[in-house]
Amino acid sequence: MAPERQPEGRPERRLEAKDVEAIFREFAKVMRELPPDTEAGWLDAAGDLRLAPDIGRKLRTARGVRDLLREIRLSQNEQEPE
Repeated sequence: MAPERQPEGRPERRLEAKDVEAIFREFAKVMRELPPDTEAGWLDAAGDLRLAPDIGRKLRTARGVRDLLREIRLSQNEQEPE
């Protein structure tokens, strides 16, 4: 499996279960706004969930998701030793 690309200047961050749960809850709110027959993604050959590009963009730009990710980053930055 090829390594996933990381955006320039953004280090990988580990998330706790409560953070992942909160992200999924925000994603679910966004998904409920879509018509139920919207093609949103697929399972690849390895069984991994892949989101359709339009859905990925919608999720990344959703205010609740952005705010939550910002809170997680700030919380992690406060916990990092200087």
